[in-house]
Amino acid sequence: MTIWANSKMSSLYYSNESASEDYACVVKIDDNEIVVEYEDDGTRQYRGKNNGDGHFELHSHELHGKASLHMFPGSSILEGSWVEGSYRGMWRIELA
Repeated sequence: MTIWANSKMSSLYYSNESASEDYACVVKIDDNEIVVEYEDDGTRQYRGKNNGDGHFELHSHELHGKASLHMFPGSSILEGSWVEGSYRGMWRIELA
């Protein structure tokens, strides 16, 4: 499993056009799975299947969330969208 413990996440919220930038997160990817963890009133986690093509579909049970992330081969950037209840947005993660 490869772990990027010093990654930075930025999120854009559609509902109020606000953004949070350079939020610390940890990304773990192995041959079967991707996990994105961050702190927000406790540890939050999105988890999904890695099918090896750079596209990930993730879920968060505690946030009732669904998300996607996409990555080009050799890139250190993941980009995608998310939905948590009535909130929607986009996110970008720089792996480090």
